[in-house]
Amino acid sequence: MEKHTFMAVPLPERIQQRLFEYSARVQPELPLKKWTGKGDYHITLAFLGTTSEQQVDALKRELGQQIQLHKPFQLKVDKPGVFGNISAPRVFWLGMESSEQLSFLQKDVATTCRKTGFNIEKRPFRPHITIGKRWSGAAEQVVSLKEIPEPALLDSLKWQVDELILYEIQPSRQPMYVPLHKFKLEHTPTNEC
Repeated sequence: MEKHTFMAVPLPERIQQRLFEYSARVQPELPLKKWTGKGDYHITLAFLGTTSEQQVDALKRELGQQIQLHKPFQLKVDKPGVFGNISAPRVFWLGMESSEQLSFLQKDVATTCRKTGFNIEKRPFRPHITIGKRWSGAAEQVVSLKEIPEPALLDSLKWQVDELILYEIQPSRQPMYVPLHKFKLEHTPTNEC
C-alpha cells in the first residue's frame, strides 16, 4: 500500500509544548486557517510524496548506512518569518539559527533519497518549523511581522538532534504525522592514518 511520506528532524516533547504555547499567543494576531498541532512540529529535510513499501525498504537500507556518518548536533530556534506575500502569508514559521551540520545532513538525505528513486525538490533548503498556514484574513487586513510577538519564551530553546524520522502523513489522525522509521545519528568514524 502506498503512503505519503517525508523525512524530518523531530522535536522533543518539551519543545513541542513550548511551540504550542507560542502558537496560542500569536493566533489572535494572524488570521490563518490551519495551525500546527502539538506533536506535529518538525523540520522537513525532504518531502518524498507517494511512497511504496519497496521504496520504504530501500530508503531504510540506503539512508540507514548514510546517516551513521553524521554525529548528533545542537539546533536552536530563531526568529519568525513567512512564506508568500508578507501582507497575506501562506505559511508562518520559526527559523533555525544557522547550522552547517543541519545543511550538510539535509543535502545528504536529499541525495540519498534521489538515489533511491524519489523526485526531491531542488529549491534551496530553508530550515523552519511551520507554526500556521493558509491566510484567511480580509485583503485589507495587513499584518506586519513586527506586530507578531517575538518568541521570547523560545529564546533559549535548543536541543540535540540525534535522529531523523521517516513520517507518514495521515490527515485524519492527531498528530497527523506518524513515524514509520527512525534513523539514529551515530557517527561511525573511519580509520584514517
